[in-house]
Amino acid sequence: MTARFPAPYVTVLVVDDERISRHVASRMLRELGLRVLEADGAEEALDVFRISQGPIDLVLLDVVMPETDGVELAKQLLSHRPGQRILFMSAHPAEVLAEHGLQDLDVLFLAKPYTMDELLFKVRQAMDRQVAPAINPARPDKTRKRP
Repeated sequence: MTARFPAPYVTVLVVDDERISRHVASRMLRELGLRVLEADGAEEALDVFRISQGPIDLVLLDVVMPETDGVELAKQLLSHRPGQRILFMSAHPAEVLAEHGLQDLDVLFLAKPYTMDELLFKVRQAMDRQVAPAINPARPDKTRKRP
């Protein structure tokens, strides 16, 4: 069984335009002991960010979404809250991610589909960062830990 995330509760905002993918991620995070908020796209994510009663410790963000993609949304979130922790996720191949500008960013990345252990590993890795890096050229973190 996967170890749960220790208290105090960490709040994660899951942003994914695909309802099933968003719900699966949310369910897994809740099973890990995390508080979860959901948004189906950039506009709703920004609204949740503005009205949230407490801090949002991590944003789990799909890269490829209609209207505003994940990279652009991350830039907007970081402009409102510098240092916001962001974990990108996608099922798309590297070529598609490169079109969205993810290839040259210093970010944490989780490839879909993922296991509970992979999700836990990446969430912990994201939370261990002191602050999220500025969006700037570097290499993406594509490591995946397998059980």
